[in-house]
Amino acid sequence: MLRIKVPATSANLGPGFDTFGLALNLFNIFYVEKAEDIFLENVEEEFRNENNTFVVAYTKTLAGCGKKAGIHVKFDTKIPISRGLGSSSSLVVAGVLAANSLHHLQLSVQEMLKICVEIEGHPDNVAPCLLGGFVTSLLDKNSIYTQKIDIHPKFHFSVFIPDFELKTSDARKVLPEKISLKDSVFTLSRAVFLCFALQKGEERNLNVFFQDKIHEPYRKKLIPDYEDLQKEVMRKGGLAFMISGSGSTCLAVSLEENFSKNLDLSGMKAKWKTMDCRVHSEGAEVTEVEFKNQKK
Repeated sequence: MLRIKVPATSANLGPGFDTFGLALNLFNIFYVEKAEDIFLENVEEEFRNENNTFVVAYTKTLAGCGKKAGIHVKFDTKIPISRGLGSSSSLVVAGVLAANSLHHLQLSVQEMLKICVEIEGHPDNVAPCLLGGFVTSLLDKNSIYTQKIDIHPKFHFSVFIPDFELKTSDARKVLPEKISLKDSVFTLSRAVFLCFALQKGEERNLNVFFQDKIHEPYRKKLIPDYEDLQKEVMRKGGLAFMISGSGSTCLAVSLEENFSKNLDLSGMKAKWKTMDCRVHSEGAEVTEVEFKNQKK
């Protein structure tokens, strides 16, 4: 039996819309083995079928190599669904890895990434989920370009997970069809500075570099408490605050390992769960394990 461990991811990071992605140390774990049919454990009944995103990725990867096979999967998932932390991407990456590892397909990382992007439609979550760390990605026709950038260890990340979902499709609907040249330059210039600042550990002006005018001004209206959370984070010494992916989770950057413990979130409209995270640099992991009570 194989153990596949894939990290949560936070995409966009302010000015890197559909481009930047960051892997965090919050994981979904899948125990997989070959089987005659599709058998999924620890999954709600409505997702216990071939339309499950994991299974879709698994079967697509096999089909591309002229193969077809069942699978037994035991899910141990910790990444919340529809919260902007890459839950769907984790399923895609895990499904592709399961097919490649169980059936010895010997696909390269780039080949696996291409399959993931074909399913997800964009690389900003699947790239850091597969590769780990802070990744900037570019999709050009059939080519995918990625660049992994080391983040200085002085920076810490805190996630704020609310008690409500926000589907990516709904978050996309509020975005304008056209962006002004002024807003484009505003965002692009900050994205460039942000990459260097995170790599070199330059915290001064980091809040400026995380600013965005492409998606955040429109999406933050879908998140109650956004501005109140931002004020509290900055009041307590946070360096920056933004939406994680398309929301509803938010992300803060600070110099403190347990930053969220100092925040007062009383009086907020929603119930917020906080979690202090580290960057997960290693990416997705596949290991061989023995697992008791597995289905024969």
